[in-house]
Amino acid sequence: MSVAWFDKRPGEDVAAGTEDPTMILVGAGVPDWVRLPPELGGHQAKVVEATIEPCPRGDHDVRHLKLNNGICVAECSAHGGFLWYRRKETT
Repeated sequence: MSVAWFDKRPGEDVAAGTEDPTMILVGAGVPDWVRLPPELGGHQAKVVEATIEPCPRGDHDVRHLKLNNGICVAECSAHGGFLWYRRKETT
């Protein structure tokens, strides 16, 4: 089975194919996998949960993806795009 990767911009519902930019995905919902930025290793991580929660940098709600490696990403077009973070451990 072949996997197609797409680049999605924050706040947009259309994503362009990374290998073939003429291939587009309309209505890009919750992905199965995401690729981390190079600063975080650039590897692939499985999405285990998607939620709507407050933006880490603002007073509005945005989509958060929780990944299988403990990293999370908030999608906020108002504050620079994808905001990568780790959840605080609660005891």
